[in-house]
Amino acid sequence: MNTLSFTGEMARLQQAAAESHDNIARRSTVLSALNLRTGERVLEVGCGGGYYTYEVARFVGPTGRVCAIDISPDQVAAAQQRCAEFAWVECREADIAAPPYGDTEFDAVFAAQVLEYLADLDAGLSQINRVLRPGGRAVVVATDWSSAVWHSENAPRMRRVLTAWEPHKPCLNLPSILASRLRRAGLQPLRQTAIPVLNTSYNPACFSYWVAQSIRHVVMSRQSVTDEEAAEWFDEFAELEERGAYFFSLTPVLTEAVKVS
Repeated sequence: MNTLSFTGEMARLQQAAAESHDNIARRSTVLSALNLRTGERVLEVGCGGGYYTYEVARFVGPTGRVCAIDISPDQVAAAQQRCAEFAWVECREADIAAPPYGDTEFDAVFAAQVLEYLADLDAGLSQINRVLRPGGRAVVVATDWSSAVWHSENAPRMRRVLTAWEPHKPCLNLPSILASRLRRAGLQPLRQTAIPVLNTSYNPACFSYWVAQSIRHVVMSRQSVTDEEAAEWFDEFAELEERGAYFFSLTPVLTEAVKVS
């Protein structure tokens, strides 16, 4: 499915990032876009640690149904534990390339920071279209990392690290091409909305605090840059924070679509 495995340390970092203030705010935006109602049937693609799953379950209630899939057994186990109180939630290991659900089974399908990792985007969107009922809603959040502005006093090093990080997903520019690919899959795009992230402090409440750790882990494991350079890149953020000079911004994009027939 993708070039990253969200197991072990990467699963831990993803779950920690999910608890950051920025991602809590993002979940609120996604849930507003979904506009869920009691009794609805919802599929989450790439559930991670189950943070969205938990909130969706509260919206649809026991007369509804929430199915959450992920290819990482570590993430599925975390989601199952987080949602254990809800009998109407099913978290299972599965791939959106072949979701174990019937045609027109769901009122809504959503994916947050997932579809850009698909090796075959069109196949994944086709499956989303298949499992949605006519009139059903799709909500996708994706990020083009070329929108990142991350201050460093060593700009060449920053470029090297972010360039090494870029291959972590097959579809680097998903927000800009998603509308046309949704149409190709049979879904009608409705609107796209920016969900900007702005961090002027470096601490565990901030998204960039955790993504920096993920990037360091990935580029070091791939030996894309030297361990020494990756460590120096990472250590600079705490130094910038001490001087009040830290700055990070990124622009994820939320895309809403509907199945018209």
